[in-house]
Amino acid sequence: MSEAYSNVIGGGLKLKGAGIKKKKKKKHSEITSSDDAVMSQLSEKDVAADAAARAAASSSTEPDESLGPRYTDTERRRMETVQRRKQEAAAAGKLKSHRDQVKDFNEYLGSLPEHYDLPKVSKGNQ
Repeated sequence: MSEAYSNVIGGGLKLKGAGIKKKKKKKHSEITSSDDAVMSQLSEKDVAADAAARAAASSSTEPDESLGPRYTDTERRRMETVQRRKQEAAAAGKLKSHRDQVKDFNEYLGSLPEHYDLPKVSKGNQ
């Protein structure tokens, strides 16, 4: 039985959208009040530097990060194209409201034959 499972790869599944979650180690050292003051000053500088970096990144011509890092370039471009086409169709008035879509779908379902309406086809029915 064990030789039947010899080619199986172990471990958990690696999902595309899920990030790697790593457990953080606990720190056992105590922070004194002077260390706390220094850390707060450093964190304020880091926040200011991060804000400046974000402003510079948003003004640059790099790819849009609003869709998130979980998409590849091709997926992101396709999503942008689909969104652009939807906006163009909405501007042209080609999009149907939800009520119209439901009405059309019900008409389509009403025109379909039921399974018991169809005659059976077999060799004896010829």
